[in-house]
Amino acid sequence: MSLGNILSGLMGGTPCTGVLVRTAVNCTAGATDKMSQFINAVVVFLIVYLFMPGFVYMPLPVIAAILVTSACRLVPIKVIKELWVLDKTEVAILFVTALVCIFVDSALGLMVGGVISILRTAIKSQDAELD
Repeated sequence: MSLGNILSGLMGGTPCTGVLVRTAVNCTAGATDKMSQFINAVVVFLIVYLFMPGFVYMPLPVIAAILVTSACRLVPIKVIKELWVLDKTEVAILFVTALVCIFVDSALGLMVGGVISILRTAIKSQDAELD
């Protein structure tokens, strides 16, 4: 999979896995070129290749803490605050989607959020036509 991600990044494509986290890391680091995907994939490959034997001895709660911390850092608090000022319904959709993703299933959560957004857009466009 690492080699697939490296080749994908080298060609300017989206890697097979870790797209959201990798994109967030690249944006945070100030990356502006497609080559950042390739560099990121190479670094991940080297970390996995060199340090994976040590990760075997890491307790699962430690790995869980790392993943939860990483996920929490992906939450765009500034964007949510701006969205709250502009459209509180969108914030509600965001939280409903997140809650379903966290407590039920991520794919179902994305589908629920997408359907709610589509219905809301349809209602707004229908209201605009009536005016």
